[in-house]
Amino acid sequence: MLDEPYRWVEAIRNRREYLEDQLEGASPVVGVSYADGVLLLTSTPGPRKVFEVYNQVASAGVGHPADIEKLRKAIIDIAHVEAFNLSASDVSLQRLVAFGLGPQMKAAFDEIFRSPFIARVLVTELDPSDPLETFYTIDADGTFSSSADAAVIAGTADSAAAILERLHAGDDRQAPLAAALERAIDAWGVGRVHAEAEDVEEEGEGDRTVTDEEVTAAVRTALEVGRIEAAVLDRTLPTKTKFRLLSAADLEGALARFR
Repeated sequence: MLDEPYRWVEAIRNRREYLEDQLEGASPVVGVSYADGVLLLTSTPGPRKVFEVYNQVASAGVGHPADIEKLRKAIIDIAHVEAFNLSASDVSLQRLVAFGLGPQMKAAFDEIFRSPFIARVLVTELDPSDPLETFYTIDADGTFSSSADAAVIAGTADSAAAILERLHAGDDRQAPLAAALERAIDAWGVGRVHAEAEDVEEEGEGDRTVTDEEVTAAVRTALEVGRIEAAVLDRTLPTKTKFRLLSAADLEGALARFR
């Protein structure tokens, strides 16, 4: 009995390593603010990864498609319960994450006889009461953090850090959608190149600068095997829901140089 706590710690360590291994090759999701709202962008070979949650809230995920779908349904259910019990104005990103999705993902991670969610989640709200909480990222173990102008979830922490560095280098919250798309696609490409190079770097090449040619090649490959998926929360929409999936025509200008 005395060794039970140590077995639990070892089991948690093994689960963390397992999740990192399963998520390592995931296509990043990039979130940025722009003049009329918030943009979420990623690539996918098949199932959608960006979804509406509730009126001014949207989410995206990386990982196992079935787990992304479970978490999508979970956060939608939480949002509608909040709206029913309180009011639509009480459906806030902070409540959805801190009192809903975060604890749910942590519970699944901590219960060693239950499968954890093989997923990371990014959630965003249009014009939150606290502008520092425009984005929340939630890891597979339930830990979460907020940010103001940009956020990323990716297969590895190094890839996410490289994307954020690129985004912050060209930060422009008042940019039009076309410019925000170009910025997000460029940052996504940096993360993809960085992720593919991580194994080589571990063998001793060290950090290096990602070139524009490498970014172009990464985006072209993504277009060959799948598609770029993007959606916005647009405050200029006259409807109650501000979520809009971007069409191929919306993306064409930003993707033209990669064709």
